[in-house]
Amino acid sequence: MHPILHIAIRAIRKNGNFLLQNYDRKKLEKEKKENIIYIVKKMIHMLEKNIFFTIQKSYPNHILLKNKFTPTKLNIKNVYWIINALNGTENFINNIPHFCIGISIIIKNKIEISVIYDPIKNDLFTSVKGQGSQLNGYRMRCSGSDMNDNNLIVSMHYPSNFNKKMLTYYTQILEKLILKKIIIRNSGSFLLDLAYVAAGKITCLFNFDKKNYNLYIGELQIRESGGLIKSINASNICNNEKLSLLGNFKSIAIIEEILRF
Repeated sequence: MHPILHIAIRAIRKNGNFLLQNYDRKKLEKEKKENIIYIVKKMIHMLEKNIFFTIQKSYPNHILLKNKFTPTKLNIKNVYWIINALNGTENFINNIPHFCIGISIIIKNKIEISVIYDPIKNDLFTSVKGQGSQLNGYRMRCSGSDMNDNNLIVSMHYPSNFNKKMLTYYTQILEKLILKKIIIRNSGSFLLDLAYVAAGKITCLFNFDKKNYNLYIGELQIRESGGLIKSINASNICNNEKLSLLGNFKSIAIIEEILRF
C-alpha cells in the first residue's frame, strides 16, 4: 500500500467514527434549525482539526486544504491534501444516512490519491493513480459496455445559485431524459455519487457546477475505474456555460445522442 494512502485511510476512518458518534438525532431533535446548523458547523470544524492532526503527525511539511481552494496557485514542489470533512451536510442534518468524508492528495500538481469513506455503510473507496480504484479492497469498474437507454441510472448535480438561463437549460435536459424513461437521482452527496459511478452503481453523472471542488477529490476514482470526465459545451442553449458528464464511454455517448449536443 502507498504510505500516504495508509495515513489517509487512518485519518478518514478515525474521523468517520467521530462522525457516527455525533449522528444521533435525539441530541438534536429539540434544537431549532439555526442551532442544529451551528452545531453541525462546529462538528465539521472539529473533524477538520482532527484530520489535520492525524496527517501532520506523519507529514508535517504537507499543506492541508479545505475543499475550496484555487488550483492554479498550487506550488509544484509541495504536497497538498484536499479535505471535505462532511459531504452531504443536509442529509446529515435531516437524519438521512447518506454522507461521507473525502480526501485527495496532489503531488507535483497531479491528483495521485483519492479516498472517500461512507461511515454508515463502512464503504471505503480508494484510488491511486496508475493502480486502479477499489471498494473495500476489491477492484471497481464503471458500468460495462452493454449499457443502453433502458438501463441507465443518471445522477444530476447543480449549483444552488442557478441563474434563469441555466435553469432553462437544466429543465430541457431533464425533460429529454424523462421522456426516455431514464432513472434520475440526486442523492445529496456529490462525492458518494462520484464513487458510485466508479463502482458501477450509477451509470452517469451530470455536473452543472463549474466550481464544484469535490471533483478534485473524486475524479480520480472514476478515471482509475475506466471512466471518463467529458466537458460538454452548452452554448447552443445557454451562452458560455458548460457541464461535465462523468461515466464510461458508452453511457456518455448514449446521453449525448439523447440530448444531441
